[in-house]
Amino acid sequence: MYMQLTSDALGRWVDSYKIRSYEVDCNSCVTIPCLCQYLQESAWNHAEHLGVGFSHLMDRGAIWALSRQKLRMHCLPRWGDIITIHTWPSGVDRLFCYRDFRITGHEGTVIGIASTAWFIILLKNRRPQRTDEYIHFEYDNKNTVFDTFPAKLHYPDVPGHEKTITVRFSDLDINEHVNNVKYVSYLLDTLPFDYIKTNIFREMEINYLSEAHHNNSIKVSFTNNDHLTFMHRLTRNSDNTELCRAKTIWSNTGR
Repeated sequence: MYMQLTSDALGRWVDSYKIRSYEVDCNSCVTIPCLCQYLQESAWNHAEHLGVGFSHLMDRGAIWALSRQKLRMHCLPRWGDIITIHTWPSGVDRLFCYRDFRITGHEGTVIGIASTAWFIILLKNRRPQRTDEYIHFEYDNKNTVFDTFPAKLHYPDVPGHEKTITVRFSDLDINEHVNNVKYVSYLLDTLPFDYIKTNIFREMEINYLSEAHHNNSIKVSFTNNDHLTFMHRLTRNSDNTELCRAKTIWSNTGR
C-alpha cells in the first residue's frame, strides 16, 4: 500500500508504504527487491516533482539510468508494518546525480539508509549526458547518509558458484531492458536457501554496468569473502558482457 506524504520539515520528499503479504519472504520480512522498488518509486516521484522525472526526460529523448546503489538495513520491517522513506538530491558532478534516503519505521525510528548514483542517457545512442545540461536545482550534500557516495566494486578473480538464468518478459521495464530490481533478485536467488532462511540481510552495494534484454542467457555467480560477506556478478553468456557486480553483508543474530 502506497501513501504519499509529499514533504517533511526539511523539504525532502516523503512517501509511506505498508508492507503487504506478497512483499515478504518466508520469515515474514520485506524482501530486499521490494525495498529497492520502494526506493525507486520515491526517487521517481521526487524527480517528477522537481521537473526532471521520466516524463520530462522522455520529452528530450533521454532517460535516467541507475548506476550504483548502497543499502544498509538496521532491521527489516515485517508484514503489516508501515515504513516511511525520506529522499533528497545529495550531490552532483559532471556525470552522476546522487540521491540519498532514510527509511524510518514506528515512531520515526531510522531502520535503514541508502545512497544512489544516477546518470542520464540519450535513447538514440545510449550515451551518457552531462548533468549540467539537465539538472538545475539545489541539492543537500551536507547531510549524506554515508561518508562517501557508492563506489566502484571489484569482483575477485577466483572460482565461484554459478547458475544460469534466462531473461523473461516479466523481468523487463518500460525501457524494454531488465529492471535494476530484477538484478537484485537474480543475485539473491542464487544464494543457498538454508543460508538466506537462517541469516539476516544487513547491507548491499551494487554497480549496474550494462543492460540485459529479453531471452538473454545470464550467468549469475558469487563467492564468499567470509561466512557473512558475498561478492556477486552477472554476466551475459553470448558476449561475456559484465552486467553488474554486487556485495552483500549478512548477520546471524537480531532482526
